[in-house]
Amino acid sequence: MASSRGADTVTSTAAERSPRGGSPGPSQDRQSRRGGLSGRWARRLRRAVLVIVVVLLVLTVASVVANALTTPPPTLEPDAGSYTRVDDVDVHVERWAATGGTGAHDAAPVVLLPGFAESAVAFRATAPLIAAQGRDVYALDLPGFGYTRGGDTEDLRSQTDLVAGTIRSLGLHRPVVVGHSLGAAVAGGTALWHPDRVGGVVFADGDAQDLDLGDGTWRERLARLPYTTTAYRMFTRWTWLNQPAMAGSCGSACTAFDGETGADLARAWMRPLTQGDVEHSLLGSTGHGGILHLEEDQVRAINGPRAIIWGAEDTRSGGSLDDTRDRLGHPRERIIDGAAHDVMNARPQQFADAVTALADGMAR
Repeated sequence: MASSRGADTVTSTAAERSPRGGSPGPSQDRQSRRGGLSGRWARRLRRAVLVIVVVLLVLTVASVVANALTTPPPTLEPDAGSYTRVDDVDVHVERWAATGGTGAHDAAPVVLLPGFAESAVAFRATAPLIAAQGRDVYALDLPGFGYTRGGDTEDLRSQTDLVAGTIRSLGLHRPVVVGHSLGAAVAGGTALWHPDRVGGVVFADGDAQDLDLGDGTWRERLARLPYTTTAYRMFTRWTWLNQPAMAGSCGSACTAFDGETGADLARAWMRPLTQGDVEHSLLGSTGHGGILHLEEDQVRAINGPRAIIWGAEDTRSGGSLDDTRDRLGHPRERIIDGAAHDVMNARPQQFADAVTALADGMAR
């Protein structure tokens, strides 16, 4: 009897663990539910991956087609100004003749150099105000951003040689060269390597230093994607996108980009950036680890008259104001309230007054 009860116990336990033909046990029920959930999540994941692949495929096709349909011409004719030939480069120049002041025929002319993704358009508000104070004013397009055709977009020395050549070609006698943002490096380099051509240099919201962008491999790969080209063309051609962005870098006192007048300025500013050659240059430079710049010892070696103009609200885009002061030897300066990085459009009259006052001081 004891043996029979033991057998019954074993049989009963085995039946609980592995039921046959009856209802599943609790353990098997849990495994079944887990298997069902895993299966549902696997199917959902497969569907999500499929949707992502289809969306990417559609976006890629749409981007490629859009890029093909919006391929820009290599160059556009400028809406103002003229060209002067310097070696094998056609340099685009806009000029404002002196219209006032007390020394219109004797005062040194002013040469304005724009910064990154800028052209002579950036100075159209302030340049005539400088001219009204008795100085001829010239704004040049540097290679890679404006209407200048040709030139090296990646070598600072080459660009300074081009500026010096343009000064010579225009017959200017030792002008005061004002460089905004990245243009400060070009202005400083022109004063350093061509001191006989320059009567003074002004760093305007630019410290001429390098910008450590790190390894550019991923940016270079990103620039090759069709979406990047599409996004670039959307930003440079759609005013409702670029106008607010430009207003944001101007400063609290800036009204230059307000309303329809501001939209016109934004369109004129972006127009040279829609050229095929400029697009290629800008997108092709995204993999670089830095920008055109002067080394610290080179800035310190500038011996001619020096000065600084800076927007009081520009705490980052122009670089370091303190470093600029130190490396230029604490020259005369004008800090313009209510202005950020785009100082010449935030307060065009105050910028013109600053240029005139600083240039007058250089002549003494």
